[in-house]
Amino acid sequence: MPFRNLFDFRLPTCLVHGPGSIKRLGEFLPAGQKSLIVTDPGPRSAGVVDKAIAALDASGIPHACFDEVLGNPSASCVQAAHRRYTREKCGSILGLGGGSPMDVAKMVAVLASHGGRVEDYLGAGKVVNDLPPLVCIPTTYGTGSEVTPFAVLNNPKTKNKDPIISWKIVPRAGILDPELCVALPASVGGPTGMDALTHALESYINLMATPITEGLALQAIGLVGRNLRLACANDHELEATGQMLLASAMAGMAFSQTRLGNVHAMSHAAGGHFEIHHGLCNAILLPYVLEFNLSARPEKFAAIAGGLGVNTAGLSARQAAEAAVGAVRQLNCDLGIPVKLGEAGVKASAIASMAKVAMTSGNIAVNPRRTTLKDMERLFAAAV
Repeated sequence: MPFRNLFDFRLPTCLVHGPGSIKRLGEFLPAGQKSLIVTDPGPRSAGVVDKAIAALDASGIPHACFDEVLGNPSASCVQAAHRRYTREKCGSILGLGGGSPMDVAKMVAVLASHGGRVEDYLGAGKVVNDLPPLVCIPTTYGTGSEVTPFAVLNNPKTKNKDPIISWKIVPRAGILDPELCVALPASVGGPTGMDALTHALESYINLMATPITEGLALQAIGLVGRNLRLACANDHELEATGQMLLASAMAGMAFSQTRLGNVHAMSHAAGGHFEIHHGLCNAILLPYVLEFNLSARPEKFAAIAGGLGVNTAGLSARQAAEAAVGAVRQLNCDLGIPVKLGEAGVKASAIASMAKVAMTSGNIAVNPRRTTLKDMERLFAAAV
């Protein structure tokens, strides 16, 4: 019997995809109201912010910019961006960059419509008002934040990455323009692409999967398998980059409905303890958690293997499932992803603490294999 027989599916975001699609930005923001661009130093130095400004100027939309978002953003970063929004008398928000700028843009929108401190809205059901117009434009292929009801805050008090969860914070539009990230460095493209794969895989195999989310997730898995290596190979693979943006968005659509699993429970805990890139952490953890979950979903793992390009003809379901794990390990290797978390700065001395924090995640409950604290400690020990 499935975990749930009754489900709903929501997709409030209007998605625009294709080279040059940033030129349509003005269609989704109110004319005459100043828009705050929330971004980080990367898009600014790469000239991406200039392209967004040109699109806003062409539509007669005044703008201001906050470009101080760092990886794993904290409450102080959100508060600083909100102060800029208020001081500039803005009426709409553009999140431009990877997951961190898009999440900060969402949280600024929450503060603009609710007041208070961002910590007041952590968890589910606390965002009740409509937000100012919000558009997100990803410049990496990882988080899918342009379509999700989540925004994640690094919380030093809990040593975790804590989410705001509400369909109210979903952007009104997401623009997927491969010209903005076709020259993404492999050191960024590899981990963010593996983040998208992790979203798709965890959504596909977890207890909350539905026929709709399974279709989205499996298609995303195939897109990653066919395009991620090529997208990272050089600065000119526009088609592969566009396909990776689609994979990320589709994986985001899927896990918005289902949540995720042990990988994200662990990576949020590790990220809360150490300054480690979220996508990189997911990529390192993914093979270990897949091995743990394999026995719960062997038939789905066989489908994953096919999606990642493995010829499963003549293999038993178990052999094909094991080949899926091997394909993920090979993809990590090809992208230069470390094998162990220790190589990324995670210390074994924190295993017990990270495991306890990971077990508080709502993602544990939907992981396909029941997980105890001892299981979690063993997973961290294997990965560190």
